[in-house]
Amino acid sequence: MRNLTLLIVFFITVNMNAQWTTDTDVNTLVVESESGDMKAIGTSDGQTYVVFWKSVAAPANYELRLQLLDTLGNRQFGDDGILLGNNLPMSTWTAIMSVTIDDQDNLYVGVTGTGDFSSYAYKTNTAGTQLWGDEGISLGSGFMVSILPLQSGDAIVAWNADTEINMQKFDTDGNAVWGEIQTVTLSSGKTSPGNLFELSDGDFIMIIHNYNYGISSTVYAQRFDDAGEPQWTSAVQLSNTSTVYNTEYSGTQDADTVYFGYKGSHLNRFDSYLQRINPDGTLPWGINGMDFDVNETNFEMDTRISFFPGSQYVWSICNYTNPNQSEYGEYVQKFDKSTGARQLTDNAKMVYAISSDDKIHASDLFLVYDQPFFLLKTGFDNGATPTTLDVLLLDNNGDFAWPEETKPMATYEANKKRLHLTEMVNSQAVAVFIEDKSTGLKIYAQNFINELPLPAQPTLISPVDGAIDIPLTTTFNWADALGAETYHIQIAEDDTFTSLIADESEILSTSSDFTLPDYETTYFWRVMASNATGDSEWSEVWSFTTILMTGLDELNSKQELKVYPNPANNFVFIDFNSQRNTEVQISIYNSMGKILVISKENVALGKNSIKLDIGKLLAGTYYYRITNGEISLSGNFSKIK
Repeated sequence: MRNLTLLIVFFITVNMNAQWTTDTDVNTLVVESESGDMKAIGTSDGQTYVVFWKSVAAPANYELRLQLLDTLGNRQFGDDGILLGNNLPMSTWTAIMSVTIDDQDNLYVGVTGTGDFSSYAYKTNTAGTQLWGDEGISLGSGFMVSILPLQSGDAIVAWNADTEINMQKFDTDGNAVWGEIQTVTLSSGKTSPGNLFELSDGDFIMIIHNYNYGISSTVYAQRFDDAGEPQWTSAVQLSNTSTVYNTEYSGTQDADTVYFGYKGSHLNRFDSYLQRINPDGTLPWGINGMDFDVNETNFEMDTRISFFPGSQYVWSICNYTNPNQSEYGEYVQKFDKSTGARQLTDNAKMVYAISSDDKIHASDLFLVYDQPFFLLKTGFDNGATPTTLDVLLLDNNGDFAWPEETKPMATYEANKKRLHLTEMVNSQAVAVFIEDKSTGLKIYAQNFINELPLPAQPTLISPVDGAIDIPLTTTFNWADALGAETYHIQIAEDDTFTSLIADESEILSTSSDFTLPDYETTYFWRVMASNATGDSEWSEVWSFTTILMTGLDELNSKQELKVYPNPANNFVFIDFNSQRNTEVQISIYNSMGKILVISKENVALGKNSIKLDIGKLLAGTYYYRITNGEISLSGNFSKIK
C-alpha cells in the first residue's frame, strides 16, 4: 500500500509540473516564482527559452534566471529555472533586454543592471551550460545590448555606452576577438544600436539610432566588415521621421538585402513604413521607404514585418488607433520585395476595425508558408483591465484562413503583459506571457498545434516539357516550392509511373542527377514537395525524349543508305529506301549530341533523296538521324568549310 501511495504522489507531481494543458483559462505554469519581466524565444526543434527577472526581496530586487520548456511543456531547469547571473545590481525597475539564438540553438542574452547601469552578455546552451562563464561577459556601463550570432560561431555585441555605440566581437568561448572595442559615432550626436544583420561575406549591417531629444531618434544604417570597420563612406539615413531609440523595431533579410519596418512620427501623427537597404548602402525606395497606408487619418503604430524564403513579398502588420488613441484595430499589408509596390491596396487591408474591442497584434509576425501568423490581444491594455490572447492565421490575400478567425490561447480574466509567441516548428507554436491568476504575477505558456498547409508545388526548369535529344546522364532542375523541406523525384516510362526508372526521396536541393537506360524512348517525371510534417503532393507530370545514334556500319546492315558528298560543303544529300509513304524527321547533331538542324519531310514508297542545307555549320564531323517513329536510320559525315 505504501508503494502504491508513493506512485500516486509521483504521478501527481509529474503532471503538476509538466505537459501542456488544453484549458486556456489555466495554461502551463513556467516557473513557480513571481516575475515582472521576461522574454521568450523558440529553438529550431520547438523548445522554448524563457528568460525572466525573478522578483526577490530588497536590496537585490531581481535575479536574472532562465527556464527551458521542451516540446511537451516540461520544465527542463527545475521549478524556478537556473540563475544566469548573480552579479547584476538591480534597482526596483528593469531595462530592455535582448534575446536571440544561433544555428546551434545557443541562447544569447543582453541585459543592463539598473542599479549601476552596468551591461552584460550571456551565452547558454539547451543543457543550461554557461558558455561565456558563470557571470557572463561584463561590458561596462551601457544600455540597449544587441547581439548578433555569426555563422562562424563568433558573435557581435553592441551596446550604448553613454554618447556612442561600443561593439566587440567575441569567439565561441567569450574571448574578445578584436584588439580593442570599436566605437560607432555620428557627427550629429549620441548613438545607440538597433537591429543587426549578418551578410554572406561575414560583414554586417547595423541600424543606428541618432538621438534627437528625450527618447526621440533618427535612424541610420552602416555596413561593417569582420574587423568592425565601416564600409560605407558615411552612415545612410533611413528616415526623416522621428523614431524612438529604446524601442525594438522589426527587421528581416532576403540574402544580403535588409528590410526594416518601423513607426515614425511627423506632423503630430504616426505612420508605418517599410524600408529596403541594399548591401551597397543604397535605398531604392528613397528616404522613409514605402508607406504602409497612404491615408493620413488614423495613426499607424507598432509595425512588425516578416519574409518567407523564396517569396516575392514582405509582409507587415500594424496596430491602428484613432487620433486620440482611445480605440485600436489591426491592419495588414504586403509589399513586393523588389519594387516595394503595395499589394493590398494603397490603404492596406483591415483585419479588425478600430473599435472599443481593441483587437491588436501582440507578438512578432511569423509566416507559415508565406501566410501571416501572430498573437492577437483583445481588450484595452491599461495594466488592470482583463485581456485575452488568441492566435490568428491569414491567407495569401490577407483574409482569415480559419472559419472561426482565431483560436484561443489565454482566456483567464486578467490583464496580461510581456507577450511573446514563438515561431511555429513542427506544427507547434507557443505563447508566453505574465499575468496574475490570483496567486501573483507569474509566467504562463500555452502551446498551439496547427495542421500546416501543403507547400506550393515545384514548377519545371529542365528538362523542358516535351523536349527531345536529352542526354542519358541528365540533371533535373525544378523551382523551389515555398514551405518545402525535402523533395521526392520519380522518372518512369509511363505517365502512371508504374515502370519506374528512378525513385528517390529526401532530396534537399532543387537539382538532382540521374543516368537513364541506354535506349531511346519518352520518359515522364514529377517532383513531390514535403513540408515539416510530411504533408506532400505531387507536381504536374512532365515528359521528354532521349535520342540515341547508331553507327554507320550497323545502319548499312539494316538498310541501303547513301550520303553524299562526304565531305560536304553547303549541302548534303541523303538517299534511302522507304517501305511506305510516311513523314520522316531528319536531325543533325554535333559531337556533343546537340541538335543543330531539324527538317521534316514527306517521303514516298521506294527510293528517296533528301537535300539538307548545312551552309551555316562550321567545319567538323556531324551526325544525322532519320526516323518515322518506328525505324531509325543514322550515320555521320564531314563538313570541310
